[in-house]
Amino acid sequence: MPVTILIVVLVLLIFLIAIILIRTSAFLRPSEPVAPVELPEVDPDFVANHLAEAIRCETISHLEGTPADLSAFRELRRVLESQYPRVHASLEREIISDATLLYTWRGTNLELPPVLFCAHLDVVPVDPGTLDQWEHPPFAGIIADDYIWGRGTFDVKCQVIGLLEAAELLLKQNFRPERTIFFGFGQDEEIGGEKGAKQIAAHLAERGDRFEAVLDEGGVITQGIIPGIENPVAMIGIAEKGSLSLRLKAVAKPGHSSTPGKTTAIGILANAITRLENHPLPARLDFMRIIYSALGGAVSPTLQAAFANTWLFGRFLKRKLEASPTTNASIRTTTAVTMVAGGIKDNLLPASAEAIANFRLLPGDTVEDLAEYARLVINDPRVTVVPVPENAWEASPLTSPEGAAFQSLATTIRQVFPGAETAPYLVLGATDARHYAGLSDQVLRFTPLVSTQDDLSRMHGINERVHVGSLGRMVQFYMLLIDAWAGGELKRNPVELPTEAPGV
Repeated sequence: MPVTILIVVLVLLIFLIAIILIRTSAFLRPSEPVAPVELPEVDPDFVANHLAEAIRCETISHLEGTPADLSAFRELRRVLESQYPRVHASLEREIISDATLLYTWRGTNLELPPVLFCAHLDVVPVDPGTLDQWEHPPFAGIIADDYIWGRGTFDVKCQVIGLLEAAELLLKQNFRPERTIFFGFGQDEEIGGEKGAKQIAAHLAERGDRFEAVLDEGGVITQGIIPGIENPVAMIGIAEKGSLSLRLKAVAKPGHSSTPGKTTAIGILANAITRLENHPLPARLDFMRIIYSALGGAVSPTLQAAFANTWLFGRFLKRKLEASPTTNASIRTTTAVTMVAGGIKDNLLPASAEAIANFRLLPGDTVEDLAEYARLVINDPRVTVVPVPENAWEASPLTSPEGAAFQSLATTIRQVFPGAETAPYLVLGATDARHYAGLSDQVLRFTPLVSTQDDLSRMHGINERVHVGSLGRMVQFYMLLIDAWAGGELKRNPVELPTEAPGV
C-alpha cells in the first residue's frame, strides 16, 4: 500500500511539473531581433545648452488656485522661438489658454490620421528649506560634471527640448512627414492639466481630429529595478491609474475637555482612518503578468514559472510584491490618508474633524465603487464620506501592446538603446495623456532616458538633473520615431503576446 501511494504521489508530482513547464513555455514572449540602424548625428552639448536656457525660465505650477507667473512662460516661449527658427517658420503654432503650446506639422497626405507627441512646460516648486542642499541653484541652468542641473531637467523639459530639437534637425534635412504631426505642450500638468492638455484635447475634439497614436511622458529605461531581471528595461505605459480623494468628516458633541465623552470627533475620525488602512483593496496580478510575459527569457526562471502559473504561486507572488511600495502599488488600488484637520484649542472638544484619503485606482475599479467601499469599511454613521469632485477620475483605457503604435515604439527603443528589453506597464501617477484618451485608441507613455534609481529619486526632489549624453540620445530617438510614425503606416515589428487570460 505505501508503495502504491508513493507511485501515485510521484505521478501527480510529474504531472504538476509538466503543467508548470508547459504553461511557462506558452507564457513567455520571445524577443524578436531588430535591424540595426545608423543613428542621426546630434551634438549633445549643443542640446544641453538649449535645455539649460529653458530651465532658467521658472515656469512653476503652484497649488491649484494659485495663479502661475505667465511672464516665465512668455520668456520660455521666446527662448524656444530663438532656439528653433525652422520649427517656428515651418510649423503652425497656437497658444491655448494662457501659455499652452500646440504645434502642427502638416503632412503631405491629409487623409492619414495624425499623431500627437506630448510634454509639459511647467515644473513643481522647490522647497525653500532644501535650497542649501542643491549642488547648483535649481533655476540656474548649470551644466557641470556631464549633467544639466535644475528643476525640470528630468520632469520634463528635456522632452520638450528633445522633440523640438528633433524636429529642427529633421527640417534642416528637408524632411517632410506624410502624416500630420502635432506637438502638445501643456502649461499645468503638475496640477492636473486643466488649462493645458485638457484644453488642447477639447480644442482638437471640437475640430474633429482623431489620432493614430499619442505619446506622452511615462516610463524610462531602468536596470536592476524590476525584481528578477538585470537587463535594461524600457517601460512603456499602456494605461495609468485613476485617482479619487475622499473627504472624511467625523462629528461629535463639542464641549470642555475636562468633561469629555467616551470619544471625540478626532477619535472617531482616527478609528475610521485605521479601518481604511487595515482593509486595503485586494491585490491583482494582471499588469505584473503582462510585464513578465513581455520580458520573456530575460526574467529569472523561477519568476517565469511563478508568473506563468499564478493559479499555484499567486499567493507567494503577492506577498513578494507587497513588500515594496512601488510593486505593491502596481498590483492594487492603494489607500493613503494625506491630510488631517481637527480642533482649534487644547481645552475645547472639537465638533468635527476631517481627513482626506486618496486612492489610486487600478483599471477595473471605479470612483463610484471606491466611495461605496470606503463607506462600508468605515461603517460609522458619525462619519460622512464624500468624493472631492476635482480630484476624482477613472483609470485610463488600456492601449493594446499588440497594436502598431506600441510595436513601432518598441522597435525604435531597441534600435536606439541596444540590449534593452521592452515591456508594457501601468503608470502609477497621472500624466497629461489621460486627457487624450478620447482622441485615440493608442495612447502610450514613455520617456527615452536611461535612468537609475538615484535619477528617479531626484525627480520632484533635490538635485534634479539629466545626463548630457542621455539628452543627445533622446533627440536621436525622437528623430527616428518621428520618421517611423510619419509614414503611411506605422512601422511595426509584428510580435504576438500570449492570448491567455490574466491570472489571479
